[in-house]
Amino acid sequence: MRRFVLGICLITTLLMAKMFTTAQDAPPTSQPSICEANLIQFYTAATDACLGAPDGHVCNGGNPPLAEPAGAVANSLAAFGAVVPVDALQSITTTALAPDGSNGGLVWVRVVETQMRGLMIGDVTIRNMIDPTAVDFPLWTAFTVVTGQSAPGCPAEPQSAFIIQNANQFQQIRVVVNGASVDLNGTVLIKTAGVDTVFVVLEGVMRLLANGESQTLVAGQESRINHPDGNFSRAGSAPTEPAPYASDRITHIPVELLDRAVILPQPGFVATEGAVNLRTAPSTSAGIIYQVPAGQIMTILGSNPAGDWYHVRLANGQTGWMFAELLRRNHGVITAQYESTPLPPQRYGESGRTALVASPNGATARSAPHVGFPAMFSVGAGAQLELLARSPYSPWVKIETGGAVGWVPLINLETRAIVESLPVDYNVPLPPEPTEPPGQWGGAFPDPRCYPNC
Repeated sequence: MRRFVLGICLITTLLMAKMFTTAQDAPPTSQPSICEANLIQFYTAATDACLGAPDGHVCNGGNPPLAEPAGAVANSLAAFGAVVPVDALQSITTTALAPDGSNGGLVWVRVVETQMRGLMIGDVTIRNMIDPTAVDFPLWTAFTVVTGQSAPGCPAEPQSAFIIQNANQFQQIRVVVNGASVDLNGTVLIKTAGVDTVFVVLEGVMRLLANGESQTLVAGQESRINHPDGNFSRAGSAPTEPAPYASDRITHIPVELLDRAVILPQPGFVATEGAVNLRTAPSTSAGIIYQVPAGQIMTILGSNPAGDWYHVRLANGQTGWMFAELLRRNHGVITAQYESTPLPPQRYGESGRTALVASPNGATARSAPHVGFPAMFSVGAGAQLELLARSPYSPWVKIETGGAVGWVPLINLETRAIVESLPVDYNVPLPPEPTEPPGQWGGAFPDPRCYPNC
């Protein structure tokens, strides 16, 4: 952490020096680079404080929030890194992000009964709508969300929002938000705009039900519910038809802070009309992952600069590239463009680079990612390791400790890093061929493959 803070300070100093030398050419109306450096430092500290906090609790990773009911429990949430049982609270209000990006509201909400994970970013108020004396419904099964509508003071900051996701991927959850029933298998961003509640699906699929009508949204789409009297506890309209989301709603959202980090979708979606090959790169010469059948709706993650290949995510989470002309398209402007597949987002700071040895007996580092390769050295229980890469064919990671480099199985480690975001080391040798045991064509006599003509 000390190296990280020193690095941020150095970056900030260099950026300030650059701005000073160019001040005569452009007036310093804003400092986006300084703000971004402050945000990274802020997000890193919040990650260290709250990412591993226990289920059933609220964790404060930012400025002191206001909480109800007033009292000792609510007051204790004011401390940075404080953890309070979620059932002890009826409402939480966080503050807007500071214009310089150095602080603001960041609160994690984890509800065991509904298996909901939530993240409050900026100026947000959430309020439980379940009577604490009720026995039929757990607290926070129904709640309201109201977000601030001021524009971010820093170009690198996101708009205020409440993001919820299911704790277990592919296991649907049900909650009631602002009077609308939400069946969610994925991740959704919620914010208020005037007297409307806006739902933007970031991952997976969501069914939204209000006033007797429902809409099903996929990642990249948004829908609204109106509250004509400004009462966000009741839905005043049915959900609007799903449409590609307005791009400013999710700009700069720190997905690395979510319990399950996601790659932000582009507005809208694409679908297969016939069988289409999913490839490893945007080229017909690239390897085929598999053939996707007709009728599959897919999330758009980006495109190549020419726009003739889409980087997509399937419903099962698999990602790859598809030729655009073979797809039915229903999307907005695609701003994420790249020539090759980028790495997914990684945690901020050391959380994205380190792991601890969790096995009581320590771990054995080998020359390659398989038990058939030679042992190189051992690391004791509790040792901190630096993560370098992941295996292309096994659940192993490449690590470094004290200058020594080797491969260890993930089962022996504990880490907050997103393993899928580590680079893949394709230079490792293939696993050694297994030794045939006696009696399995490896030592039996007479050899049953040739008997009786041996």
